[in-house]
Amino acid sequence: MLAVTIILVILSIILHMPIEVQEAVFKHVILGSPLYNDVYALVKYVFYSEPCNQASWFWIDRNDAFSLCRGGSALVIPFIDYRLNQPPLAGFILALITMFGLQYSAGPGVFLTISYMLHSILSAIAITYSVYRASTRFTARLYPLYALTIVVYGVYGFDTYALPFIIEALISIREGKLGKAGLFSALGMSINFFTMVLLGLLIYLVIRDNMEGKSVITGILFGLTPYFIIVFLAPDYPGYILNNMLQPAFNNGVFLLLTSKLSEGAAYAFNTGLWLFLMLTLYSMSPPLTTHDKEEVLRYIAILMFSLYSIHPQMVPQTLVITLLPLIATKMRGNTLLTLLIEAANALIIALWFEAATISSYLSSILGIVSSPQPTSLDNPVQWVVQFRNALAVVYSIDLLLTSPSPEG
Repeated sequence: MLAVTIILVILSIILHMPIEVQEAVFKHVILGSPLYNDVYALVKYVFYSEPCNQASWFWIDRNDAFSLCRGGSALVIPFIDYRLNQPPLAGFILALITMFGLQYSAGPGVFLTISYMLHSILSAIAITYSVYRASTRFTARLYPLYALTIVVYGVYGFDTYALPFIIEALISIREGKLGKAGLFSALGMSINFFTMVLLGLLIYLVIRDNMEGKSVITGILFGLTPYFIIVFLAPDYPGYILNNMLQPAFNNGVFLLLTSKLSEGAAYAFNTGLWLFLMLTLYSMSPPLTTHDKEEVLRYIAILMFSLYSIHPQMVPQTLVITLLPLIATKMRGNTLLTLLIEAANALIIALWFEAATISSYLSSILGIVSSPQPTSLDNPVQWVVQFRNALAVVYSIDLLLTSPSPEG
């Protein structure tokens, strides 16, 4: 299984590899239209696109921005030198790969190549470690399930880095080590905000079941240390993140279909409120941590994470990489074909996203169908794929919630 995982990750690295990096690594272009890579795009934005924008609120230290704008090099730190709407450890990883790139680069091409390859290596380690732990501690049966998700989103963004912490949190819950579970859940949230679902459930269960929570609180506080450090160094960070989260925005949410006639602000408020209500409802349905059948608890946690992902207002496709593996690892009963269809539709989203205008143009010229060129519009074919994925995910979630789990998966 590890050998297959490594092959899949290598495929992911190649499929996402930007043309500049291909030329540096292979001396020629082997893939003319690579998949979009979020981390690579962010590095280019920080070091090459944004520094010369004099009106930008992005930069905190304008001197560093000025140096980069003039073609110089500057060691810039997320949250301190520029604002970043990511959790602290994601910013630390970004700082690490860019620092290393600046240390050994001889120009933009080399710097971007080093940054991309280092991110790819770290992502490969995170995925391989997670699959290893899931397959040995949970005897997870993965492939063909999860294979397409690794290939398309394995090195896409920061989400992959949260995966080892999520798997370790589940293992710790299984072993009754709730302090470690709190630590790993908090560390996971220090990389990916969605992991708050797992952390929140753990806190809720400890309180509801009247359990001794000292070790859990201690573990959580240690796991949240990255947040404490960032708040100390950049006091405006919490306000910036909260304001960013409260901004009306949709990214592929299924409830967009129900609120398309409302204003953007009203629709976003309704969708977010409904999601929070459903999160608390699913929390209340969870089995007690004190049960002897820890597998039941783990299965429910995995279902909860996937279900809340399927109805999230901003259901970004890359988050599937951290919600699908726990489901498979806990051997949930489910329709394999349905899962593969969800993965296939989810993979299509990023492949089609930046071709939305072209697809819209083809529909208009060939079939006479007028559609929006924007991928976020319900009139665009890309959004049709998105909502098809959403519908399948919701159906699968309901099936998992209503059907008793089978130990055979």
